[in-house]
Amino acid sequence: MQAYVDGLSSALIERYKLYLQTFLLDLWSERGMIEFRFGYSLRRDSKLHTRTFKVGAQEALTSPERLAVVDAMFAEIEDHIDETISGTLLELN
Repeated sequence: MQAYVDGLSSALIERYKLYLQTFLLDLWSERGMIEFRFGYSLRRDSKLHTRTFKVGAQEALTSPERLAVVDAMFAEIEDHIDETISGTLLELN
């Protein structure tokens, strides 16, 4: 699972390399919950944006289910980055 998350992180960083200054991701599993804590800063403002997503571990019992949860979390992360970039571009105009 760690290799899969690392691969998705690398792909995300490559896709947003013109915009991202920093990208951090922490995957945590505890007390029946899977937590994704992520943070990023854009080159434009260097402000750290953070968010935590929690998913019940019982929702992802098999490996394919866990990978699907990871994929969904990365889609959410990309949405947040896109929103921040859009907001920054609007400020510039």
